[in-house]
Amino acid sequence: MSLNMDKKPPPHERKAPKKISKKYLENAALYYLQRYATSAENLRRVMMRKVRKSCAFHQVPAEDFAPLVDELVTRYMAVGLVDDAVFARARVASLRRQGHSSQAIAARLQAKGLSKSQIESALRLVDEDHEDPEMTAALACARRKKLGPWRKTPLTDPKGRQKELAALGRAGFSYEIARRALDYRED
Repeated sequence: MSLNMDKKPPPHERKAPKKISKKYLENAALYYLQRYATSAENLRRVMMRKVRKSCAFHQVPAEDFAPLVDELVTRYMAVGLVDDAVFARARVASLRRQGHSSQAIAARLQAKGLSKSQIESALRLVDEDHEDPEMTAALACARRKKLGPWRKTPLTDPKGRQKELAALGRAGFSYEIARRALDYRED
């Protein structure tokens, strides 16, 4: 007989979520912030998801706890535990190094609850050190995906270049940037 410990127990055997209290929310938020950098809006979403899950189990209205979550996030912003500008700059720098386009970065950060102005400001601050940040990111993306000069085998399929251009286009780069990245030669 073998026990498979990787499987989740059936719903009737799972541990019941704790009842929501101010102390519980505080501990959950601090634990989350220890593990992840986040924006204020994303922290609010995560905490409200916990509240909804617990309230659904204990049959209590979740709206009663929304002011507690809002107060918690506001307090954390006031003391500096949550700082959207710092989060945005760090995330933009990380995504740029990974080879993400401005368009892809903006979409990801908007999903985390940041405003367009916060995202544009972070992009400006991170990109000011680079002459052509979009091209640098496109080259990093092509290198990571092994496209253009980093492909292992020469193109035999006539549509191969179009496929590589399309891959960079889907990553959010313009046709001109994608074409320059695929034609890049290291000196």
